[in-house]
Amino acid sequence: MTIKASSISFESINIGDDLPSIQKSETQEDINNYLVLNESEEREIPSMNLHIDEEFADTGIFGGMVNYGVTTCGFMVELLQLAFPLKNIRQATISMRATEPIRADDMIQYTGKVVGKREEGGKNLVDLELVGTNQLSQTVATAKVTIPL
Repeated sequence: MTIKASSISFESINIGDDLPSIQKSETQEDINNYLVLNESEEREIPSMNLHIDEEFADTGIFGGMVNYGVTTCGFMVELLQLAFPLKNIRQATISMRATEPIRADDMIQYTGKVVGKREEGGKNLVDLELVGTNQLSQTVATAKVTIPL
């Protein structure tokens, strides 16, 4: 069964249920704009930045420019919003790990699955695993999520 935020309850969820999936892609302009959105007068943007400085990024561990990890987290939260009410997501714990670089124009499919369900400390908790997979079928990000219902 695929979980939908409009009809979710602790009782209706089963281990093995899927979350809806989403596809996302970022252009280099999108990546650059993230930096612009976070500029401030108090903080100078470093000139050597693996997200926007191609020459610097080519010498780094990723061998080229990559997206911001916080953007990947944002896409995973967007996926959660399709399956759970926002009030529950705000109380969730999310631990995301990037496993491969995400580059401009990569197409990433984000999916999720219910891997556990329990009562703890008077709360109903649902454990999820989220996965981001690129167009080459490489896992680029994973996340473990516990969400109270």
